[in-house]
Amino acid sequence: MQPSAICRPEPAKHFNAPWEAQVFSLVVQLGDRGFFTWTEWADTLGAVIKEAQAAGDPDLGDTYYEHWMKALERILGARGLADAATLEALAEEIEHEADHRRELQLK
Repeated sequence: MQPSAICRPEPAKHFNAPWEAQVFSLVVQLGDRGFFTWTEWADTLGAVIKEAQAAGDPDLGDTYYEHWMKALERILGARGLADAATLEALAEEIEHEADHRRELQLK
């Protein structure tokens, strides 16, 4: 077993929105390709969750993948792999795609 596989996240039983599955997949792909270690991921995600709780997040699970996105943004920004404008554009694209899928489902 590879050391990085020890802390690799397991897929959720379900996702509440398509973007949650997308951010999960993106994190797994980037981690598997060595953009960060799983230990670094776990530490960063843990820090983001603690910060959110300290700011009043009731930790009911509905914001979990928002924390994933924030942790990913933090790692990518710290490594100089994406700047704030690129991350904002990506977030808007994901939101737009989610809105479009909802519209299609309503038809």
